[in-house]
Amino acid sequence: MASQELPYPELDPINQKYFDGLKDGALLVQRCGECGNFQFYPRPICVRCGSLNLEYKKVSGKGKVYSYVIIHRVISNSEYFKKMVPYAVVSVELEEGIRVYGLYVGEVSSLSVGKEVKFKPYSIPWGVIPAFESLA
Repeated sequence: MASQELPYPELDPINQKYFDGLKDGALLVQRCGECGNFQFYPRPICVRCGSLNLEYKKVSGKGKVYSYVIIHRVISNSEYFKKMVPYAVVSVELEEGIRVYGLYVGEVSSLSVGKEVKFKPYSIPWGVIPAFESLA
């Protein structure tokens, strides 16, 4: 099986604005126009009330690490990510109360639950992915 340099996301009308926002340096999250619920990852309906009235809102990008995992071995055959080992993926609880995921940009040994972080767009060959860096 040939290795793929870097997996590419499947873009559709639901998630296109999210990825476009990342390219523009903004972290956009869906918000329901009926109940005000923020949700991540992009979906076609509100997970709280079932409304189709969803719009993308720019969020602060500031939050605290809720959870994280440090990757020591890449099993997806991605040569790009193999070069980054060890790296961390974080779940961040944003000031707005929603949890999002992203790459941690910084020394993985400094990571801890509760660490204050901020959004930082991270460029890769096919575009931009969400990443977070330490505030301190």
